[in-house]
Amino acid sequence: MKYTTAFICCMLICLAGTSAQVTIVKGAPNQIFDLSCTKCTMTVEDVSLWPGVRVLPYHKTNSGLVNLLYWKYYDSIMKEEVTTSSELSWEKCTQLIDAIGDGDTVSLQINLVWTDSMEQKQKIYLLLGGLLKSDLASLPLDMEYDAEALTLKHFASIVQIKYEDGKTETYESVSGEMSLTRFDPRTVAIAGSFEFEGNCIGWVKRGTFLNGVFEKE
Repeated sequence: MKYTTAFICCMLICLAGTSAQVTIVKGAPNQIFDLSCTKCTMTVEDVSLWPGVRVLPYHKTNSGLVNLLYWKYYDSIMKEEVTTSSELSWEKCTQLIDAIGDGDTVSLQINLVWTDSMEQKQKIYLLLGGLLKSDLASLPLDMEYDAEALTLKHFASIVQIKYEDGKTETYESVSGEMSLTRFDPRTVAIAGSFEFEGNCIGWVKRGTFLNGVFEKE
């Protein structure tokens, strides 16, 4: 199986390695992941808001894109504007999202860490692509995977599984849906749920990811 064009173009994310869940069988035709199993937990690791319509998740530093959830202020010592990942209470900061209009398109990326029943950590990268800024204030926001990736309001995901021998499997979504139930750009509080199926890149294999739920205050 060849890598998809979208994956080659957008997989700049240099995904961190993770360990395989005990139920995974290498080379199996299909694999089911229950993301809300009894001992499983889901943690929001990072949230980014990219300008424009994006296809797949990006590496937040290597992408070259500007995270609109960042803040800027004028540094009186450096005599120039400085961008920071969080608001500084002792400076007069402006969030970058404030500079764009309600009708401008943005893409929301959510990086998750899933700890499975064996206490092994997995990475899940979600993307809500082609939103209008005004959509972020009209929750809940329900979205589905769309093969026409450049359309407005589409959902995509990438997951990477690493085995104990160091070999990895990367899944790219081919169907699925997500509901964003909470999002505050100022505090980056966020919550939602998702399910999707993904093809394993380089293998004739499909993974089904069920009962994904996340929340960050």
